[in-house]
Amino acid sequence: MKKKLLAFVTATVFGTSLYSTSALAATVKVKSGDTLSKYSKQYNISVSEIKTANKLSSDRLKVGQNLYIPEKGKVVAKTSTSPSSTVYTVKSGDSLSSIAKKYGTTVTQLKSWNSLKSDKLKIGQQLKVNSGNVTVTAAKPAGAAKPAVTTINKAKLIQDAKAVIGVPYKWGGITPKGFDCSGLIHYVINKQKSASRLTVDGYWNTTKPVSSLSAGDFVYYQTYKKGPSHMGIYVGNGQFIHAGSSKGVEITSMNNSYWKSRYLGARQL
Repeated sequence: MKKKLLAFVTATVFGTSLYSTSALAATVKVKSGDTLSKYSKQYNISVSEIKTANKLSSDRLKVGQNLYIPEKGKVVAKTSTSPSSTVYTVKSGDSLSSIAKKYGTTVTQLKSWNSLKSDKLKIGQQLKVNSGNVTVTAAKPAGAAKPAVTTINKAKLIQDAKAVIGVPYKWGGITPKGFDCSGLIHYVINKQKSASRLTVDGYWNTTKPVSSLSAGDFVYYQTYKKGPSHMGIYVGNGQFIHAGSSKGVEITSMNNSYWKSRYLGARQL
């Protein structure tokens, strides 16, 4: 019988077109004219890697067959004919950006696959890290898993806050693109543990009064309304770091006449 020539028709490619050299993984649907050699050249990956990823014993392809083209150097054998999503469990210190980088995808894709409306994550939360079309295996971290953080390192709070000095003020902002005062606190706390976004009043009601002020304590002020409406982190030497509405994240003297007259007290988690 005369053998049919095999050619390709379509492919699902993350972030690129089938008609350009790709370093990313893809799932293609074989049609008349396709060959493993052709895919090898197109994706800059060896025939043997494609065969390993799809558990193929020969070079022969079938029209209509779904073929997984792995990322070069990251060959993972296909485990099932039915697509299944890889699930990742969020750990302390994780962010959408770090998880996306680990799995070779984007923050936008992660949010889409998991129907997320914000970048906020919770420890123990499970995330789909692919669409279900590609099987991915992430490298196992060295050593034992880190335990969940139960206490806050005050020195790190200050360090992380100082790292974003100069970031502009943004009402409701919780990222280095812009912070409001409580948004800055949310950001630095979540550098150490997963915590909910609270208002200044919310932080006031969930923190404990301190008898003597020390670096890393939260300091509260009454500004535009009665009760706590502004906050920052005490850094020592009579100064605190906060997201001010005029200069953004900055270090300010607590003895400044404006702030001194509006000081309500200090608290800690």
